Amino acid sequence: MSSFSIPLTGLKASSEALDTIANNLSNMNTTAFKSQSVMFSDLFYQQIGATGSGNPLQVGAGTQVAATDTDFSQGGVDSTGNASDLYINGNGFFEVQGSGGGTELTRDGNFTTSGENLVTQDGQNVMGYPATDGVVNTSAELTPIRLPVGQVEIAKATTTMSMTANLNASDAVGTTVQGQVPIYDSLGTSHEATVYFTKTGTNTWNYSLSLDPKTLSDTSSATTRTLAATPGAGTVSYAFDAGGTVDPSTSFTITDGNNVTVAAPTATAGESLSNYLTSLKGVLSTTEATASVTGNTLTITGGTIGGAGKVVEGGITTYAYNFDAGETVDPSSNLTITGTNSSGNSVTTAVPPLTPGENLSSYATALTGMLGSIQGVQISATANGLSISGPGISLGGSLIESAAGTASGNATGSLTFDSSGNLIAPTSNIVGIQLGGLSDGAANLSLTWNLYGSGGTGDITQSVTDAASSSNPVTGTTQDGYASGTYQGFAVDSSGIVSATFSNGQTQAVGQVVLANVANTQGLTIEAGNNYATTTASGNATAGIAGTGGLGTLEDDTLEESNVDMSTQFSNLIVEQQAFDASSKAITTFDTISQDTLNMIH
Repeated sequence: MSSFSIPLTGLKASSEALDTIANNLSNMNTTAFKSQSVMFSDLFYQQIGATGSGNPLQVGAGTQVAATDTDFSQGGVDSTGNASDLYINGNGFFEVQGSGGGTELTRDGNFTTSGENLVTQDGQNVMGYPATDGVVNTSAELTPIRLPVGQVEIAKATTTMSMTANLNASDAVGTTVQGQVPIYDSLGTSHEATVYFTKTGTNTWNYSLSLDPKTLSDTSSATTRTLAATPGAGTVSYAFDAGGTVDPSTSFTITDGNNVTVAAPTATAGESLSNYLTSLKGVLSTTEATASVTGNTLTITGGTIGGAGKVVEGGITTYAYNFDAGETVDPSSNLTITGTNSSGNSVTTAVPPLTPGENLSSYATALTGMLGSIQGVQISATANGLSISGPGISLGGSLIESAAGTASGNATGSLTFDSSGNLIAPTSNIVGIQLGGLSDGAANLSLTWNLYGSGGTGDITQSVTDAASSSNPVTGTTQDGYASGTYQGFAVDSSGIVSATFSNGQTQAVGQVVLANVANTQGLTIEAGNNYATTTASGNATAGIAGTGGLGTLEDDTLEESNVDMSTQFSNLIVEQQAFDASSKAITTFDTISQDTLNMIH
């Protein structure tokens, strides 16, 4: 009887609607879940006659579920702080590899890692474009996104460097300031490239680049020198150095022609030759011998020297420098020696010219050649040490060791500035700076020093600055090398590029997550695990780059929430409950009518 079948269709349709609502509510916390709604339509109609005017008389057969619509509107945003979580802001789906190898779509970006692969929580591979040596190939076929888990990024030797600096135009000629740039060799060892700027004149500076220079500290000590006697006609002389003193260890006797012998007086520490002469004349007064001083020479006349015969010069300072084995003198060394000449005047050496890789023996020769009229200085060198000694001398500047090797090529040169402090020469970047002899066995470094920025403006300028800026002229440095590093994690940018990060601070693109869309999203079938599959009605999925072609952008550390609205679902639940109750009431009414009819027969 249609009286029963019609309300049964209503019960069935309402039951399916209630199931849909219950499914929506149960997935309120499912990541990126899209709620559904049920659409109804009536069934066929039976014609039972016609009116007098010919209009058909029709009775309906009930209702049915005509469609289930999925609401693909954007869900809320849940910030998770997990780099593997991805959120699609806008249209599109992630492509994942189904269990059978086919493609499925999902909005659920709650991804994780399995070995080297980026996967869904169900273990499906997330698909995207591959990358080779940090370059994504968007023309390649889609492949699973792979991460360099456990891999090591090899070191990269520095090939370019730059520094931003302002040299003090008011510095005196001869002033040297410096700046450092950390660089790396082919084995990943960190070095310090130091550039020394020495002012040579108005608007001109020399530069000298060294690798790992080490300013050496001296060990100074007071020493003595036993003087050799110079015999003459009835005389004996002892030549002191200018500034030298008579050391207390001096000890001798003097015997005159009458065989009268006296002992030389004991000197006090630091006693000058003129003071000692006064004391010596005092003891010689009982003899026929005499003593005199001419310049820095002590002469004894009419007597012979006896006893130990030791005349010792004091006031001598010895400075010692120790080099590491095999290392050389850095060209930036500017050591000077100050002492006295034969007239007792103070004299300072000039800085000897140096060449890259100069050994200590060569440097000692060059330094000796600059002494000029300084009296009593002795310079000696061994394979790993330098010694400078002399009466009353002092040292200035610095002795610098080229600790990591040699610098050549264009490691030295000059800079010229215009009247506004702008760099005008060299007119281009400095290429071909060679740094070699690295102790770790790495390949020689070949550097380009970028003096000019992308706009053609020099990175090094000159102006009048304060004292602090003068001593620290460099405000920034860049270079392109790095040490080796192990894989640490990854991040995804708005276009889907997956960048691996390494312990050396470097990043490298290892792939690009794609987004896909279909012509008719309502034609997709819903699969388990919050996935969708394409059908003939939906059309094939078309992959593209996030942020292009109408596709949304990506955000990592974020997930999309379910778009189920509780209040709407509860309202729908009430409506469907009433519809179910109405159909139920129709059945009970028809049952009552059937019973009454049966009772009439009996």
